[in-house]
Amino acid sequence: MIQQFAAGSALSGFDHSVQVLAGLARAALIATAQAAVNANDGTNAARRNGLDAHLAAMQALNNETVLAQNRGLAIIATALNGMMTVLLPNKILQRVKRCLRREARKPVDMPAREHLMHIIRINTHEIPRLPPNFNNAQSLGDDEIVDILLFGTPKSWQREMDRQGIDPLASAPYDAVAFMERIEMSEDFDSDKKTNKVVPGKGKKKSGYAKGNSDADGSKHCMLHGNNNTPQHFGV
Repeated sequence: MIQQFAAGSALSGFDHSVQVLAGLARAALIATAQAAVNANDGTNAARRNGLDAHLAAMQALNNETVLAQNRGLAIIATALNGMMTVLLPNKILQRVKRCLRREARKPVDMPAREHLMHIIRINTHEIPRLPPNFNNAQSLGDDEIVDILLFGTPKSWQREMDRQGIDPLASAPYDAVAFMERIEMSEDFDSDKKTNKVVPGKGKKKSGYAKGNSDADGSKHCMLHGNNNTPQHFGV
């Protein structure tokens, strides 16, 4: 499947890694069989013949037959991990964890439990498949998951926890999100909550009687000479 879907440097790097790892596995099998032959005292002819036959079978292996054995799965997995290390950005594990801690805020329309499910999915299915370790040991702990939940929730929820004397970092993620769900339910069914709708004010109409013969800029208007803001023009 990798050879069918991969292309370019990813495919060439994967094929090279498989060949190198298969050669190392073949050499290890031959060395183990040779050590068994050397350790045999030769008193039992049947055992000696069996060890010799096994050594000949290991020496006849090639890369394809090595991959067909049980250790072929480990070789393919190691080659895939090497390909992921080459293709993914540098320090990808640190980047993913930094993004969860700083960017994984809960959307307004997403329940707190669904937010937790997304974080757990990333922590259990995606982070263990990242370099450098490719295992569950590099996943986030419960206290880190709760810290991500607290960062992604409204500040009013954290103040409510403080008022009730609840330390979320000392709780399991599911216990913390259960408390957040109770806050969600209280906000959704708060019948005393009122929303004041602000009605845009309408502009006042200027009265023509207050204007008199003055314009808005303070100038005067003469029937014979037009606009003029000089007081002497009107004999003032």
